[in-house]
Amino acid sequence: MKKQRFLYSSDSDYKIVSGEVSFRETFHSVKGLAENADIIAEAEVISQKNNSNYERLDVYTVSELRLTKVYKGDVEIDDTVSVLETGGEFDEREVAKYFSGKSRKSGSESRNDDLGVIMQGIAGSIPMKQGNTYFVFLTEDDDDIYNIVGSVQGKIKINSENTLVSQVSPETIDQHGDLYFLQENYSGQNISELRNEVEQLFASSPN
Repeated sequence: MKKQRFLYSSDSDYKIVSGEVSFRETFHSVKGLAENADIIAEAEVISQKNNSNYERLDVYTVSELRLTKVYKGDVEIDDTVSVLETGGEFDEREVAKYFSGKSRKSGSESRNDDLGVIMQGIAGSIPMKQGNTYFVFLTEDDDDIYNIVGSVQGKIKINSENTLVSQVSPETIDQHGDLYFLQENYSGQNISELRNEVEQLFASSPN
Protein backbone atom coordinates (compact mmCIF):
# COMPACT_ATOMS: atom_id res chain seq x y z
CA MET A 1 0.00 0.00 0.00
CA LYS A 2 1.46 3.33 -1.08
CA LYS A 3 1.60 6.31 1.24
CA GLN A 4 -1.02 8.96 0.57
CA ARG A 5 1.78 11.46 -0.03
CA PHE A 6 3.58 9.33 -2.63
CA LEU A 7 5.05 11.70 -5.24
CA TYR A 8 5.79 10.60 -8.81
CA SER A 9 7.21 12.45 -11.80
CA SER A 10 8.38 10.67 -14.94
CA ASP A 11 10.51 13.71 -15.89
CA SER A 12 10.41 12.69 -19.53
CA ASP A 13 8.84 14.51 -22.46
CA TYR A 14 8.90 11.31 -24.48
CA LYS A 15 7.21 7.93 -24.48
CA ILE A 16 9.01 5.64 -22.01
CA VAL A 17 9.99 2.22 -23.36
CA SER A 18 11.20 -0.08 -20.63
CA GLY A 19 13.41 -3.12 -21.09
CA GLU A 20 13.63 -5.97 -18.62
CA VAL A 21 16.85 -7.15 -17.03
CA SER A 22 17.97 -9.73 -14.50
CA PHE A 23 19.60 -8.01 -11.55
CA ARG A 24 22.70 -9.66 -10.12
CA GLU A 25 21.86 -8.27 -6.70
CA THR A 26 18.85 -6.52 -5.24
CA PHE A 27 18.69 -4.46 -2.08
CA HIS A 28 15.94 -4.13 0.48
CA SER A 29 17.34 -1.53 2.86
CA VAL A 30 19.27 1.72 2.93
CA LYS A 31 21.92 -0.14 4.93
CA GLY A 32 22.38 -2.63 2.08
CA LEU A 33 22.78 0.15 -0.46
CA ALA A 34 25.18 2.04 1.80
CA GLU A 35 27.41 -0.96 2.47
CA ASN A 36 27.85 -1.53 -1.26
CA ALA A 37 28.43 2.12 -2.18
CA ASP A 38 31.79 3.79 -2.73
CA ILE A 39 30.09 7.19 -2.70
CA ILE A 40 26.87 8.29 -1.00
CA ALA A 41 25.93 11.87 -1.82
CA GLU A 42 23.42 14.43 -2.88
CA ALA A 43 24.30 15.65 -6.34
CA GLU A 44 23.13 17.88 -9.19
CA VAL A 45 23.28 16.66 -12.79
CA ILE A 46 25.22 19.44 -14.54
CA SER A 47 25.67 17.86 -17.98
CA GLN A 48 24.81 14.70 -19.89
CA LYS A 49 25.65 12.81 -23.03
CA ASN A 50 23.47 10.18 -24.70
CA ASN A 51 25.36 7.46 -26.52
CA SER A 52 23.10 5.69 -29.01
CA ASN A 53 24.03 2.63 -31.01
CA TYR A 54 21.47 2.29 -33.79
CA GLU A 55 22.86 -1.01 -35.03
CA ARG A 56 22.47 -2.66 -31.61
CA LEU A 57 19.27 -0.70 -30.85
CA ASP A 58 20.52 0.44 -27.46
CA VAL A 59 21.60 3.58 -25.67
CA TYR A 60 23.41 4.56 -22.50
CA THR A 61 23.72 7.92 -20.77
CA VAL A 62 26.74 9.41 -19.01
CA SER A 63 25.86 12.14 -16.51
CA GLU A 64 28.29 14.55 -14.87
CA LEU A 65 27.26 15.07 -11.24
CA ARG A 66 28.38 17.89 -8.96
CA LEU A 67 28.33 16.73 -5.36
CA THR A 68 26.43 19.06 -3.02
CA LYS A 69 26.56 16.93 0.14
CA VAL A 70 28.76 13.91 0.87
CA TYR A 71 28.03 11.09 3.33
CA LYS A 72 30.58 8.49 2.23
CA GLY A 73 33.55 8.34 -0.12
CA ASP A 74 36.93 9.85 -0.89
CA VAL A 75 35.33 12.95 -2.41
CA GLU A 76 34.37 16.45 -1.33
CA ILE A 77 31.55 18.92 -1.91
CA ASP A 78 31.75 20.47 -5.41
CA ASP A 79 33.73 17.51 -6.78
CA THR A 80 32.31 16.05 -9.99
CA VAL A 81 31.84 12.39 -10.88
CA SER A 82 30.69 10.69 -14.07
CA VAL A 83 27.84 8.18 -13.77
CA LEU A 84 26.88 5.72 -16.50
CA GLU A 85 23.30 4.44 -16.76
CA THR A 86 21.67 2.13 -19.29
CA GLY A 87 18.97 3.93 -21.27
CA GLY A 88 18.31 7.46 -22.46
CA GLU A 89 16.80 9.37 -25.36
CA PHE A 90 16.70 7.28 -28.52
CA ASP A 91 15.54 8.45 -31.95
CA GLU A 92 13.66 5.69 -33.76
CA ARG A 93 13.88 7.68 -37.00
CA GLU A 94 17.67 7.33 -36.96
CA VAL A 95 17.26 3.56 -36.66
CA ALA A 96 15.00 3.56 -39.71
CA LYS A 97 17.57 5.61 -41.62
CA TYR A 98 20.36 3.27 -40.60
CA PHE A 99 18.60 0.11 -41.74
CA SER A 100 17.02 1.54 -44.88
CA GLY A 101 20.11 3.16 -46.38
CA LYS A 102 20.32 0.76 -49.30
CA SER A 103 16.64 1.01 -50.13
CA ARG A 104 16.86 4.82 -50.15
CA LYS A 105 19.83 4.66 -52.53
CA SER A 106 17.77 2.57 -54.90
CA GLY A 107 14.99 5.15 -54.84
CA SER A 108 12.70 3.35 -52.42
CA GLU A 109 11.47 5.51 -49.54
CA SER A 110 9.78 4.19 -46.42
CA ARG A 111 7.38 6.28 -44.34
CA ASN A 112 8.41 6.86 -40.73
CA ASP A 113 5.48 9.02 -39.62
CA ASP A 114 4.88 6.94 -36.48
CA LEU A 115 8.50 7.05 -35.37
CA GLY A 116 10.07 9.61 -33.08
CA VAL A 117 12.20 10.11 -30.00
CA ILE A 118 11.56 7.69 -27.14
CA MET A 119 13.05 7.34 -23.67
CA GLN A 120 14.58 3.94 -23.00
CA GLY A 121 14.97 2.63 -19.46
CA ILE A 122 15.33 -0.51 -17.37
CA ALA A 123 12.48 -2.04 -15.40
CA GLY A 124 10.52 1.21 -15.44
CA SER A 125 13.43 3.43 -14.41
CA ILE A 126 14.93 6.02 -16.76
CA PRO A 127 18.31 7.75 -16.41
CA MET A 128 18.78 10.87 -14.34
CA LYS A 129 17.96 14.21 -15.97
CA GLN A 130 20.14 17.27 -16.37
CA GLY A 131 19.23 20.03 -13.93
CA ASN A 132 17.76 17.65 -11.35
CA THR A 133 19.22 16.87 -7.93
CA TYR A 134 19.39 13.30 -6.60
CA PHE A 135 20.29 11.32 -3.53
CA VAL A 136 22.63 8.67 -4.95
CA PHE A 137 24.45 5.52 -3.91
CA LEU A 138 27.33 5.00 -6.36
CA THR A 139 29.82 2.22 -6.99
CA GLU A 140 33.04 2.78 -8.91
CA ASP A 141 33.55 1.00 -12.21
CA ASP A 142 36.55 1.15 -14.54
CA ASP A 143 38.19 4.37 -15.76
CA ASP A 144 36.73 6.61 -13.06
CA ILE A 145 33.16 5.93 -14.15
CA TYR A 146 30.53 5.23 -11.49
CA ASN A 147 27.34 3.17 -11.62
CA ILE A 148 24.20 3.33 -9.51
CA VAL A 149 24.25 0.68 -6.77
CA GLY A 150 21.77 -1.98 -7.82
CA SER A 151 21.70 -0.58 -11.37
CA VAL A 152 18.51 1.42 -10.84
CA GLN A 153 17.79 1.04 -7.13
CA GLY A 154 20.18 3.50 -5.52
CA LYS A 155 18.89 6.87 -6.67
CA ILE A 156 15.93 9.11 -5.89
CA LYS A 157 15.14 12.65 -6.99
CA ILE A 158 15.12 15.61 -4.58
CA ASN A 159 12.77 18.42 -5.63
CA SER A 160 13.09 22.15 -4.93
CA GLU A 161 11.19 21.75 -1.64
CA ASN A 162 13.66 19.10 -0.37
CA THR A 163 11.05 16.39 -0.83
CA LEU A 164 11.95 13.01 -2.33
CA VAL A 165 10.19 12.17 -5.60
CA SER A 166 9.95 8.78 -7.30
CA GLN A 167 10.69 8.66 -11.02
CA VAL A 168 9.24 5.17 -11.09
CA SER A 169 5.46 4.91 -11.32
CA PRO A 170 3.39 3.24 -8.56
CA GLU A 171 2.23 0.63 -11.09
CA THR A 172 5.83 -0.28 -11.95
CA ILE A 173 6.76 -0.45 -8.28
CA ASP A 174 3.87 -2.87 -7.69
CA GLN A 175 5.08 -4.98 -10.63
CA HIS A 176 8.62 -5.34 -9.35
CA GLY A 177 8.03 -6.09 -5.69
CA ASP A 178 10.78 -4.80 -3.43
CA LEU A 179 13.07 -3.70 -6.27
CA TYR A 180 12.14 -0.06 -5.68
CA PHE A 181 11.94 -0.03 -1.89
CA LEU A 182 13.71 3.37 -1.83
CA GLN A 183 11.07 5.00 -4.04
CA GLU A 184 8.18 3.17 -2.37
CA ASN A 185 9.17 3.97 1.21
CA TYR A 186 10.74 7.42 0.87
CA SER A 187 8.84 9.20 -1.92
CA GLY A 188 6.86 12.06 -0.42
CA GLN A 189 9.13 12.35 2.60
CA ASN A 190 11.36 15.30 3.41
CA ILE A 191 15.01 14.66 2.58
CA SER A 192 15.82 14.92 6.29
CA GLU A 193 14.41 11.41 6.89
CA LEU A 194 16.85 9.77 4.49
CA ARG A 195 19.71 12.05 5.56
CA ASN A 196 19.24 11.06 9.20
CA GLU A 197 19.13 7.37 8.40
CA VAL A 198 22.35 7.49 6.37
CA GLU A 199 24.14 9.70 8.90
CA GLN A 200 23.26 7.28 11.70
CA LEU A 201 24.80 4.41 9.73
CA PHE A 202 28.15 6.20 9.72
CA ALA A 203 27.94 7.98 13.08
CA SER A 204 30.22 5.49 14.81
CA SER A 205 32.49 4.56 11.88
CA PRO A 206 35.01 6.52 9.78
CA ASN A 207 33.91 7.84 6.39
